[in-house]
Amino acid sequence: MKLSVNLIIVGICLSNITQLSGQTIAMDQLLDELKQVHPLFEKERLKVQINRQEQEGYLGAEDWNAITSVNFLREKPVIALSSPERTDAFSMAGGVQRAFWKTGGRLSVSLSSSYANIEIDPIYQFPSSFYQNEFAVTYTHPLLKNRGGFLDRLQYDLKQFDIDFSEVQAVENQEDFLAMVAGKYLDWVLLTEQKQIIQDRLKLSEGELVRTKEKREANLINQVDVLRAEDAVRIARQNQVLVKSRWNALQSELAILSMNSDIFEVGPEFDLDIFVQLMTFEEASTYLNGNSRLLRALNVRLDQLKYVRRGYEETLKPDLSLITQLNTKQLDENLGDSFKMSKTDAFVGLQFSVPLENRTAKSQIAQSDLQTNQLKKELLDLRLTLTSTLINIYIQIEEMEEVLRLNKEQIESAKVRTEEELKLYNQGRGDLTFVIQSQDSEQNAKLTYAVNAVTYHKLIIAYRSLLDQLLGS
Repeated sequence: MKLSVNLIIVGICLSNITQLSGQTIAMDQLLDELKQVHPLFEKERLKVQINRQEQEGYLGAEDWNAITSVNFLREKPVIALSSPERTDAFSMAGGVQRAFWKTGGRLSVSLSSSYANIEIDPIYQFPSSFYQNEFAVTYTHPLLKNRGGFLDRLQYDLKQFDIDFSEVQAVENQEDFLAMVAGKYLDWVLLTEQKQIIQDRLKLSEGELVRTKEKREANLINQVDVLRAEDAVRIARQNQVLVKSRWNALQSELAILSMNSDIFEVGPEFDLDIFVQLMTFEEASTYLNGNSRLLRALNVRLDQLKYVRRGYEETLKPDLSLITQLNTKQLDENLGDSFKMSKTDAFVGLQFSVPLENRTAKSQIAQSDLQTNQLKKELLDLRLTLTSTLINIYIQIEEMEEVLRLNKEQIESAKVRTEEELKLYNQGRGDLTFVIQSQDSEQNAKLTYAVNAVTYHKLIIAYRSLLDQLLGS
């Protein structure tokens, strides 16, 4: 019981735990609590957030980048005939540049400043030192390849498909978890029914044992009847202990999963007798093919492959870019005058390059086409698998409803038979063995009904999970 005590202490410390008003907990209430407190749900949500943050990281490619450089040069020619005997130069440059995803263009702005000291023959009448400053603006705009910035934002756009896929996968994992817990809850319901059936059977056996001993004392029956009645009591008690231990174990498991210590004090509340109204198979099949998360996830990957192929096709285009530059500069012996930068230059040109073969991109396109065809086959395979699974579950549900009706008839028949066997035995015209057999038959009929009813409702859970209706909104 140490585990139970620890869980109760933990449960008291936990926040946002729904307090149970009665002595039972319904399956929907348990599943709702799990959605609020179980770490799996937050873990799956974090997967999506991680992918979103990774996508945000690609936006850094559009940030402004600062570039600076500092250089010093001392140069002495090997033979100083018409060139300076020595040149000392110092230069600094700085600027910013940025890519624009909407256009695919590149803009750079730079400012450079330099100083040079030249030792030169005086006959040339050139200044021995001077300063130069230059300010330049350059813009390159793609006209074919990467027009509109498609290649620049390709990785960012592709990451959105990963985000969409992770969202679908996260919800699917959450629903699979709820379906697993719902199955455990129904097992708990079955054990609860078994506990009650065995308890009723034990009371009957104990009552029969008392009556058998009274008849033996009156010398109306043989001692073997007493021994048979005692065996029936022992078997019932053994079954009671076994079912109780399994019931307690499952209760503890659900308490830990839901992080709710109150479950240690309650039992399940579920009506096994209800039947669920289903859509027709045609309606369910249409709904499945239009709403299945698994199909949606594959469609996301298919769209992603198509987008990747567009990227490969873009790299096959020739690179034709318009280049424009405007700069203003000034060279002067005086530092202050060199900043006037009155000399202006303008440049406009086209730059063209084309890959002669580009075998890499062509191979990537061929590979993408093969992967697309493979994924389409996988999508068709999944549709067939889902539809075949649906018809399997659907038929089982419909047939199980008829089985349950027959089980109820069997229970009623077993009750009547037990009553008749008791009458005969009390009148001294029957055998205790037949009474015990009839009571066992009645118990087994109830157990069979409970097992089949739980199987029916597990099929309903599987049906709802297959149609992605278990998790809800």
